Amino acid sequence: MNFRNKLYRFMQGRNGADEFAKFQNRASLVLLMLAILFSILTVAFVRHAMKAAVVFRILYFVFYALGLAMMIWCTFRMMSRNVAKRQKENTTFLYRRQKLRRFFENKKQEWKNRKTYKYFKCPKCGQRMRAPRHKGKIRVTCSNCSNVFFTKT
Repeated sequence: MNFRNKLYRFMQGRNGADEFAKFQNRASLVLLMLAILFSILTVAFVRHAMKAAVVFRILYFVFYALGLAMMIWCTFRMMSRNVAKRQKENTTFLYRRQKLRRFFENKKQEWKNRKTYKYFKCPKCGQRMRAPRHKGKIRVTCSNCSNVFFTKT
C-alpha cells in the first residue's frame, strides 16, 4: 500500500482542510513572518537603541507565540473527528467573511457613486438609502420602516 492510500485511510472521518483552516494556516504564516521580521529588527537595533531592541524582542515573542498557537489550533481542527462542530465553525467563518466582503463592496460602490448620489441613513431604523445629488431638499420615505423625513441632497 502506497503513502497516498495510507494518508487517505488515516484522514477518513476527519475534518480536513476547510476554508477556515486555510485562513488559519495563512494567518499563522503571516504571524510567524512578522516574528522573523521583529527578530531581525532586534539584532539590528541592539547596538544603537537598547529600548527599541527590547520592544522588538517582546513583539517577536508575542507574534511567535500567536503564530505557533494558531498553527497548532489549525492542525487540531484538521485532525478532529468532530466534523459537525468543525463544520459549524467553518460556516460561521464563511458568514462573517461574506459580511465583511459585502461591507467593503458597498463602501467601494458608495465611493464610486459619490458624485452622482448622496448616501444617508434613516434616523429611525438606520436603513442605508441613497438619493440623486443636487435635487435640493427632498422628502424621503424609508422603505424599511415607512418613516418620512426631509434631507438635503
